[in-house]
Amino acid sequence: MRQSMRDQVNSLQNFQQHSRLHFIGQWRTKMEDEFRDGFIAHPEWNHGTLEQQRTFVHVDMDAFFCSVQLAKPEYAHLKTKPVGIAAGKYNSDISSCNYVARSYGIRAGMYVSAAKEQCPELVTLGYDLEACERVAKTLYRIIFDSFPEGAKMSLEVYSIDEVMLATDTTDYALLHSFCEAVRRELLSATGCTASCGIGPNIMLARVATERGKPNGIYVIHAEKVPQTMISLPLQYIHGAGESTVEKICRALREEGIIDQNTHASDVTCGAVQRLAREALQKILGKKQGLTFYHLVRGEDGRVVTRTGDPEDQRHLGKRIPNAVGCSMNYAVRPEGVDDVWKILRQLLDGVCAKLRRTHTVSQGLRVTLLERHPLHPKETQKYMGRGKCLEVHLPIKLPHAMAADEMDAMEREIRKVVGPLLVASRSMSDEERAVQLDLLPNEKDLVVWTVTLASLRDIVVGDLRGVTVQATGLREKQDAPFTRQRACGQQMTLATSFSNAKRPRTADAVTVIEPTPVQRLSDTQRRLSPHGSAAAATLYLLYSQPWRPRDGAMTARWCRGCESACRQLDYPVVKAYLRCALAKLCEWPESKEAAQNFQQMVSFASSRLPAPLDFM
Repeated sequence: MRQSMRDQVNSLQNFQQHSRLHFIGQWRTKMEDEFRDGFIAHPEWNHGTLEQQRTFVHVDMDAFFCSVQLAKPEYAHLKTKPVGIAAGKYNSDISSCNYVARSYGIRAGMYVSAAKEQCPELVTLGYDLEACERVAKTLYRIIFDSFPEGAKMSLEVYSIDEVMLATDTTDYALLHSFCEAVRRELLSATGCTASCGIGPNIMLARVATERGKPNGIYVIHAEKVPQTMISLPLQYIHGAGESTVEKICRALREEGIIDQNTHASDVTCGAVQRLAREALQKILGKKQGLTFYHLVRGEDGRVVTRTGDPEDQRHLGKRIPNAVGCSMNYAVRPEGVDDVWKILRQLLDGVCAKLRRTHTVSQGLRVTLLERHPLHPKETQKYMGRGKCLEVHLPIKLPHAMAADEMDAMEREIRKVVGPLLVASRSMSDEERAVQLDLLPNEKDLVVWTVTLASLRDIVVGDLRGVTVQATGLREKQDAPFTRQRACGQQMTLATSFSNAKRPRTADAVTVIEPTPVQRLSDTQRRLSPHGSAAAATLYLLYSQPWRPRDGAMTARWCRGCESACRQLDYPVVKAYLRCALAKLCEWPESKEAAQNFQQMVSFASSRLPAPLDFM
């Protein structure tokens, strides 16, 4: 083995640095952090808080990894030729290909060797992940800068090449112009193209994008949804995979809705609408059946949760994950038990980093081991790849909920369970091993066979090909920085005291949003507003005039003044506006609308500031 490769074997850092799938998988997490900092550095990116998500815009880059490479001057001559992106030559997967290559039948996931047999003219290029990152961030900047004033918007990053926007406007012409501007600016800045879909919900926006590809815009108007869904192929619905479509087709044939020769690609949502809800739930399960019952009718209640805004995500029901994990399934070639412990330690360190980030503790662990399939060779078709494997899951119950700083204790628990399974060799042959595990040579050609711990019994260290460590049963850490407990007698926040005024407090502990540290704001952001006199005049007017709950004129005047202070990042003046609103609305203590009115004002102000507001 070459020394350069020896340094890469059993190294999680090397695996993550060179893995395209890891790069894509971690993108959303990375953008959560970068957007949070970006909202502070660029307050103009905050386009308001949506009270209602009415129209959705889906933006999806065209043949992303391939387009990024072909946008470079040195590859410009290849734009009219079939081009695919892959990490290697023969046994590497094609991850992306341009539309010229697709016309030859080339698809993502094909081996390069097979693709070149089908299209000898195919040119393969490597990845440039740094360039992909630059292009993606350029797209986000253009979206924020181009979004029309007067409308509100939330943006959720779905993947490195895909975002979903929710807006409060139903002006489809306005959103169409916005999409045109984004695509035009993106092409000018990066040389890459994107397609956009506009629709009344997330599912239909995705469908519209598919109809707009490549390099186009498609709109599905709300009033045209019923007729659109009648003729829409079922496979156009995001989430309708091969298995799901086949189950539904089987039920349609049994009911006589489609004939036996109808291909799955020809089945429409209109045909599926003829199935009863109970029939769909019977074949897909209660939850998924109900979901598809609504989706085939063009109904989708999902919402966009703003990337980089954890408060918005919590408000819209996004909860902490049930589990976090870290995997390695390339260049795993342990020569001894110490190598196994080294791999597990690296993975556990990655898991603990995620526990810190999510401010959670774990009540259990789950280790997944991949062992070479006994009927498949030790040398894999893909160099240092995983190959065909047996998979075993090892649940580990921790003695108590553990945080990231208890990594050593977690590792000891892992060693207790994994250690007894590891052997240097076994006396039986590979064929005998296959018989022991009931593995038949002619069974379906899977990639991974899951086996039970009881049947596996032992694992040869040298045959280990992949390891995953998960922290399970997560719950919020008590001293998480985004919440704190208010001790008895401690001063309540202004917002909390107002919202609790009409009802008894059920506990001494209340949740308070911690402010972002002031030092994260620049000197310019901390500078007081130069329009202090105007703010004072507006505040005096608001204090001196009668103000009833739901008084539209006074509320609008308050919003204009408060928003001006928010733009200047003048926190004292923003607090003054909130105190003014509280004082005036408290003149109507019997009105439930007063409390609701004030809560809306607090949300209005908070949504326009890069750092949360503390009313202490």
